[in-house]
Amino acid sequence: MSGGHRFGPLLRRHRADAGLTIDELSAVSRVSVRAISDMERGRSLVPRQRTVDALIVALGLADAAAAALRAAAHGGRGGARPVALAPPRAVRDFTGREAQLRWVSDLVAGPPGGVAVVSGPPGTGKTALVLHAADRHAAAFPDGVLFLDLRGLDAAPPAPADLMLRVLVALGVRQERVQGDAHARSAQYRAALSSRRVLLLLDNAADEAQVRPLLPGSGTAMTIVTSRRVLSGLEAVERVALPVLTRSEAVTLLRRIIGEQRAAAEPEVALSGLAEACGDLPLALRIAGNRLLNRPDWHTEYLLRRLADRDRRLGTLVAGDLRMSAQFTLSYRRLSAPAAAAFRRLSLVPGADAGPELAAQLTGLSEPEAEAALEELTEVGLLQPGAGGRYRLHDLTKLFAGECLVREETPRERQRAEDGMVTWLLDTATAAGRWFDPTFAGRAAGTAPPGPGAPASTEEADRWLERESTNWLGALRLAFAAGWHTEVTTVAHAMHWYSERWRHWGSWLEVFQMSAASAEALGDRRRQAIHLNYVAWAYTTFAQRHDLADAPALEAMRLAREVGDLREQGWSWVCIGAAARRHGDAARAQEAARQALPLFEAVAEWDGYSQALSLLAGSLAQAGRHREAIDEYRRLEALLAEPSRAPSPLVSDITAGHLLLNIGLSQLALGRWKPAADSLQAALPLVQRSGVKQSEARCRCGLGNALTRLDRIDEARTQLRRTVRMARQVGPADVVDQALARLAEIGPRAAAGPVPGAGRAAATRPARASHYLTT
Repeated sequence: MSGGHRFGPLLRRHRADAGLTIDELSAVSRVSVRAISDMERGRSLVPRQRTVDALIVALGLADAAAAALRAAAHGGRGGARPVALAPPRAVRDFTGREAQLRWVSDLVAGPPGGVAVVSGPPGTGKTALVLHAADRHAAAFPDGVLFLDLRGLDAAPPAPADLMLRVLVALGVRQERVQGDAHARSAQYRAALSSRRVLLLLDNAADEAQVRPLLPGSGTAMTIVTSRRVLSGLEAVERVALPVLTRSEAVTLLRRIIGEQRAAAEPEVALSGLAEACGDLPLALRIAGNRLLNRPDWHTEYLLRRLADRDRRLGTLVAGDLRMSAQFTLSYRRLSAPAAAAFRRLSLVPGADAGPELAAQLTGLSEPEAEAALEELTEVGLLQPGAGGRYRLHDLTKLFAGECLVREETPRERQRAEDGMVTWLLDTATAAGRWFDPTFAGRAAGTAPPGPGAPASTEEADRWLERESTNWLGALRLAFAAGWHTEVTTVAHAMHWYSERWRHWGSWLEVFQMSAASAEALGDRRRQAIHLNYVAWAYTTFAQRHDLADAPALEAMRLAREVGDLREQGWSWVCIGAAARRHGDAARAQEAARQALPLFEAVAEWDGYSQALSLLAGSLAQAGRHREAIDEYRRLEALLAEPSRAPSPLVSDITAGHLLLNIGLSQLALGRWKPAADSLQAALPLVQRSGVKQSEARCRCGLGNALTRLDRIDEARTQLRRTVRMARQVGPADVVDQALARLAEIGPRAAAGPVPGAGRAAATRPARASHYLTT
């Protein structure tokens, strides 16, 4: 047996004697699992000297055994027969990636000599993709397909010169004729490839410095490189970043792995749940499928229950030498200290993504340093870049980061990092929310000096609250669970005016339910009344459950009476009236508004007074008493113009637009098309400025109706189409229906002038006016 063929069995014997698995030897020696496996199986006959030295140290071999292993390795370099760099077999159950496969097909059919880079996080199936593509297009490369594992995640990846040697030998160049000088070898390498139509697969590249010398010069060879890194420094290459599979593709892959017969017996919901637990990541799906395949007694639901335990999920995703966590470890151990710390602590982020500001708070780094750390994590595939400078951890990567955090940082350090993150998120959310609170007149006044990242305008505050919504909401949940009740009520109180601006967010009810519970825990009855009113309002306005709004509003009124708070009693009546309006009980809404008005007037609460007056007018319109409704709206208009009784500027700005909107809708209901159009056109810029998208949709819909009746068909069509686009995103659904119905009546084609009779035809039908209440 030649030296090369003796090296593999000898290495395997020494590993067994040491009682080490391949994974354990890899961790100690910092030689990749794949490299050790290839050497033991004889697929790698020319191991490098430093690789052999690392294995000897890791195995703790005595001098004689070490010398024998080195001799076997040396024999492999000197006397082994050259072997072609044939690619590994492509998996038969390859699934999905149609867009990426078309991309490769286009490159194969394109000009010769192309170079492509396939990048992506660990476990996304980069190697599987290129092997499948190579198998599909093998006939296009008559001189063969060469597969070269660059071992980019080894502690010391192979040098380009060593890799060139392997390619040259595979191409038939005798080893003794390979040039020893680096420049001469590079020229020999390019010359050998220039005359051959080969597909060169450079798998698992370390970086640009390793890959660049291996790229052929002119000629017909095509090269595909895979790497966890983007390799953005390479010039004139085509690129594709590999995402996770779609859910449908993930379920199909599971079916193919376990076999269609068995898959048919598994509930579809269980297979979908298993795909979700694997994060739709191909390697995780492969491991889960293999476990099911090798354990016929396991049902999908059983494995799914095991994976449901997040603390055990990565430990469960193991099948033979396939370990999900091992893939992440290879990237993690190559990180700089700041990037490693950022990676660990990003596991604490409660939301789906984070930016440099939050990373800086978690790590204690400056914002530029934190951004550099995030970019490093993105380069090695541990973070996924998003829009607007955001970064996201895949669910399984986040679990691995959490394991690293527990293993490498003390409980005290972890708690300090989490508390600091929660405090910053809540403080910044409070400062942002107060930009919309009339109490602070659009300023972040009343808070501590703004911390880093605190918004400096309503526009910045709006962007921050929406961008960080999952994070500050997650921080609020953590604070509530930890008993930070004062902080929870402070944040919710700062948010209640902003919530009017962002009505379509689905978590307002939860925010105010937590704050009401926190107020109760504090034993503060007045504060509890305030936050119970927020809950009642959220049921009506955001959750569309007006049937549940009375209970918290009545309890808030009881508490407000106990402490003598007329203001909160007034707001309780407004909440009751708003719910009654949504329920269709206009009479009760009018009564509630009339109860609220004197309470607000008694304490000079003009913000509340204006909203109660708006409620009264809106409920009159709801009852079909549009002339009386317009009179009340005019009364509200006069209030806004009276300096001593006008609401705060923010409320006045919001109310002014909605006042004109509702007057326009009542004019429309009365058949007064021109006054309706004038009022709605005047309302539109004011409503847009208020940021309440649902109101803007209603305004455009009403304006489209009025313009149709005035035979201004082109203008009407424009407004109605904008209505549909907007209302489909933020609601309400009835506005979409109204706008589509009107568009169907006036027809799809733009007209050069008025459509004869369009206004008269529309005038024969009653107008629908849906008034909008703002509080």
